[in-house]
Amino acid sequence: MTLADSLKAAQPYKTSRGCAVGRLLAVLSPKDREALVAALLIGKNEPGRLSNQQLSDILKSEGHEVSMQVIETHRKLACSCGSVG
Repeated sequence: MTLADSLKAAQPYKTSRGCAVGRLLAVLSPKDREALVAALLIGKNEPGRLSNQQLSDILKSEGHEVSMQVIETHRKLACSCGSVG
C-alpha cells in the first residue's frame, strides 16, 4: 500500500466533545454555570481573579475533577471548546 492509499484509508481519531471545563459547564445548574463563567472571565490583572489552581481546588471540593492545567488551557481559548463560557 502506498502512502497516498494509507492516508486515504485512515480514519480520524474520535475526539471528545470539548474540554473538561466545557463538559462541566454543560451540566452545571444555570446559577453555578454563570458563577463559573464569571470567574473564568476575570482578566489576569483584574481584581478578584482566582488563580487556575484556586478554581481547580474549588471545583474539586465540589466533586468536579478539573485540573489547573485544563483551566489554564480553557482560559487561553486553546482547548477544544474554543470559548471561555
